Amino acid sequence: MFNVKYLEYFIVSADMGSFSKAAAVLYTTQSNVSKGIKTLEEYVGDRLFVRRSKGIALTPQGKRVYKYASRIMEDMGALRDLTKSSQEEWIHISTNPSSWVADRFVEFYNLHSRENLHWQILTGSVERIMRRVGDYKDELGLVYVMEAKKASFRYQLSRSHLEFIPMAEARPMIYLGKGHPAFGGEGLTEADMEDLRFVQGYRDAFSQSDRGWAADGKAKERPRRNVAVVTDSDYIMERLLLNAPMANISTNYLTNGEHRIVADGIPLKEDGENDSAAFGCLKRENEALSQWSQRFVDYMREVLGGFLRRENV
Repeated sequence: MFNVKYLEYFIVSADMGSFSKAAAVLYTTQSNVSKGIKTLEEYVGDRLFVRRSKGIALTPQGKRVYKYASRIMEDMGALRDLTKSSQEEWIHISTNPSSWVADRFVEFYNLHSRENLHWQILTGSVERIMRRVGDYKDELGLVYVMEAKKASFRYQLSRSHLEFIPMAEARPMIYLGKGHPAFGGEGLTEADMEDLRFVQGYRDAFSQSDRGWAADGKAKERPRRNVAVVTDSDYIMERLLLNAPMANISTNYLTNGEHRIVADGIPLKEDGENDSAAFGCLKRENEALSQWSQRFVDYMREVLGGFLRRENV
């Protein structure tokens, strides 16, 4: 009889490249692992591993099964978490990496820290957030979408039965890190612009643009910006901006305060025209947000309103 645990045996064996190492990790015997793999192979009707001199490797069919097995185990884990938290109120949110959103969440949490609430807030790309909301893993997503990518974004929304509620228009800016020699100066020269090296978040089909750009409309257009580091780690990005001569392209919603790691932003122009990013919330179509998700969205709208009013003074 097929057992879901055999999927775990299979995944760990593939990761470790060895049945014996997988057995040690899983606190079971190698014979149990081998038996589980054999049962799984009979179930799918094909070999999943080939034996080599230094362990085991996935067959082409094994690689395909690995993809689906990983997804099943992830969903099983989510189901267990849902069952455990059935007596507690959990709010699940995902967001593009954003120091502005992080600050708003901390403020909101402190305002309601006495409430018996439990929050899960994850960061990811727009594509990942769309999948998580569509799969009921998160109720709410907070994303930035470039103007040039909106048509493709709307198409994917319709296919996934999701809706996007815009909350503000954000402007792309160049931010110099504190480790850059020109940090705190009066501006960038043409030579500075040529030599800029950037640390950026991982590639995102909807929140990044590949077009030519210029700063303040004064620099010549360039076919590509010099992205030296791409990372999904906020810690690595922060430390590079603090300690290396690097810059970052982001929206104009960045944290203010005495411990800033970036200088005031320089407006970014793409293809000679101002490009913009829509910031807003992503939710399932025709489904109302829960009370606390809606209150968090309302709080961000309130803060955004004050931010925009100050900008226009």
